[in-house]
Amino acid sequence: MKIKLLSIFVLFCLVLFAIPCYSQTQMISITDLKYTNGSAIPTGTPIRIAEGGTVSVTFNLGINNPGFALIQGGTLSVYSKLNSSTTIQYVSIVYGQNAISGSVSRQCTIELKSSHFPSGTGSIYAQFSPINNSPILGTSVPVKTVPLITSNYIIGNQTVYQGDPVGSINGPTPNGGDGLYTYAWQQKIGSAGAWTNISGATSVTFQPTNLSVSTISYRRIVTSLFGTLTHTSNEITVTILPNIPIENNIITLNGNTISGSLPTGGTGTYSYSWVVFIDEEPAPDGFILQGENGQNLEIPSWLHNEYWEAENTKWRIYISRSVTSGNKSLNSNMEELPLLNSNRMASNSNIESDLSIQELTTVYPNPTSEKVNFAINFSTDKEIDIVIYSDKLKNEKSVFRGIVAPNQVVNWNIPAGYQKGLYYYKILSGNKEVKSGKIIIQ
Repeated sequence: MKIKLLSIFVLFCLVLFAIPCYSQTQMISITDLKYTNGSAIPTGTPIRIAEGGTVSVTFNLGINNPGFALIQGGTLSVYSKLNSSTTIQYVSIVYGQNAISGSVSRQCTIELKSSHFPSGTGSIYAQFSPINNSPILGTSVPVKTVPLITSNYIIGNQTVYQGDPVGSINGPTPNGGDGLYTYAWQQKIGSAGAWTNISGATSVTFQPTNLSVSTISYRRIVTSLFGTLTHTSNEITVTILPNIPIENNIITLNGNTISGSLPTGGTGTYSYSWVVFIDEEPAPDGFILQGENGQNLEIPSWLHNEYWEAENTKWRIYISRSVTSGNKSLNSNMEELPLLNSNRMASNSNIESDLSIQELTTVYPNPTSEKVNFAINFSTDKEIDIVIYSDKLKNEKSVFRGIVAPNQVVNWNIPAGYQKGLYYYKILSGNKEVKSGKIIIQ
């Protein structure tokens, strides 16, 4: 009985091993999938191909038959599937018929075109076709076509002078690709230079620094799809001009005309402004003659009216020329404004007072920004009028009119709308000017 049972068991085993067993034991897989540039394609992530483009991928294609030996050889293949139907497009046979046993794995490379997937999606899959048996399907990997990179443009053309800051070069975040982008900025020196990568410039915008005199071109390269899709932007240029000091800014008075020399240095192109100063005081006391921007100046007639002639008698008025070129500027020498003989006055002839020398008025603070105090040191009550005027005010303005007691302090709060600069005051008592002076509002 025992011998009979043993014979039946041996016969069963022989029959079992004579029958190929594929569906439960054989595993056909695509593993270690990556683009040919080395970027890995994670499991479950589709292979992406740019519209109208081509992509190459590498992978390990294997068959595993643990515990069983195939009694027949076969062919391992990779196919692309256009859509969810059973229509199959042949892509590549990896290797031919083999007597295979156990496990086999080989590295393969295939090229996929977006035209293989007109619907925009699909897959690649592995298949083992044994000799004289039905094919066995293996691993499937999705494929997706993506749009090309667009909106990769930059702006920032500019011309600056050596030492001045350079504005940033800007561009929008691109569109297309897989939505993930890396950036590389390149520069080219002059028109004949070669494009070179800028170390560390990997942001969507770029800020040039430490530039020397030259013309530098820039462009941005955007990469997507794990480095398989790139796009190069337009070029912009930054021109750095030499920073040469201005020289030869000299003016000469001849009658009522002030002639100015042609300057040198700068960029070779010059702009002029003419400035009036009182008693050679520097800015902000000086004021610019509006509308006068030529190389030479005809002294405006209004500078010879009664008011300015009187001011010239007291303070002396000067004119200077300021020259600007690029980021450089230079002030000329000063020429005194000539007086008209018909209006010439003796110094202080317009100041009449019967006050003693002890009866003084103190004005403080000066310069000031908010208010001015007029300390009246009269010995008796007096009626006074304090008047403020300047070229910035169309008319004289009375800021106080009334009777002041001895040692009284009159406060004038400067209106918010007053411009900074030089103002004048005069104190009148009994229709006589007893004191005048200047106030600097800053």
